[in-house]
Amino acid sequence: MTSPFSRTHALDGGPSVHLRLARRGDLNLLLALLARRGVEANALEVLRLLSFDPALRAVVCAFAPLDGRETLVGLGAIDLHPGADLDTLVVDERLSGGLGDLLGHTLRRRAQGRSSHVA
Repeated sequence: MTSPFSRTHALDGGPSVHLRLARRGDLNLLLALLARRGVEANALEVLRLLSFDPALRAVVCAFAPLDGRETLVGLGAIDLHPGADLDTLVVDERLSGGLGDLLGHTLRRRAQGRSSHVA
């Protein structure tokens, strides 16, 4: 099975996106996404979201080429344990239809795959 991070994903009515794990350096990009969605955010709280242990939690970003540059258009997060569900999902659906479903599916599969390795 191909990793969701190694390919682009076509979205209905929107640009293709690529996924990757979030990084602390994504702080300003995530703040800009939240601002486009009308969400007021504290930079320290957002930085906490981006500071995670990848063995325990997955935080995934979605990027799309918009106006000639790669733009953060979505972010989702989930703890990696049995029965976990998304606790964070922010998408700019005006730009990328179906992005929430893609992020949700990817994160749930990651948690499920990780939880099957936990004794």
